[in-house]
Amino acid sequence: MNVTEYLNRIGIDKAENPALDFLKRIQAKHLLSIPFEDLDIPSRRIDLNLEKIYKKIILNKRGGFCYELNGLLHWLLTSLGFNVDMLSARVFNGGTNEFGPEYDHLVLLVHLNKDYLVDVGFGDSFRVPIQMPDGQIVDVSGRYKIFNTL
Repeated sequence: MNVTEYLNRIGIDKAENPALDFLKRIQAKHLLSIPFEDLDIPSRRIDLNLEKIYKKIILNKRGGFCYELNGLLHWLLTSLGFNVDMLSARVFNGGTNEFGPEYDHLVLLVHLNKDYLVDVGFGDSFRVPIQMPDGQIVDVSGRYKIFNTL
């Protein structure tokens, strides 16, 4: 992966040291630059090879779904020196008052002086990292709250 090329795709001029302010900028710019896209799901075999995802999203300027977008962002953040884990997430449906199935969504947990949930793979989503374990924010796209269902 070419880090400079990736950062340019999301409108960031240069890499910075791993810090919360830089993470906030990456997440916001990523969400505004690379769309959520699930066009390949019904018609193509899904391949989670990071090099292929990089080519699709960064070089060919397409979007992707959560496993592609957050998987690629994980690669970028670790390349920049961030300490990041990939986590399974379940999405809450307010209409049915239920959580979706396990492994239905992929999110990132970034470890700085505190832990932060980061998600660029949901489309209209929160634009700043949410502090874990029980963070919540109100954003332009809605209200977000962390639930531990274990």
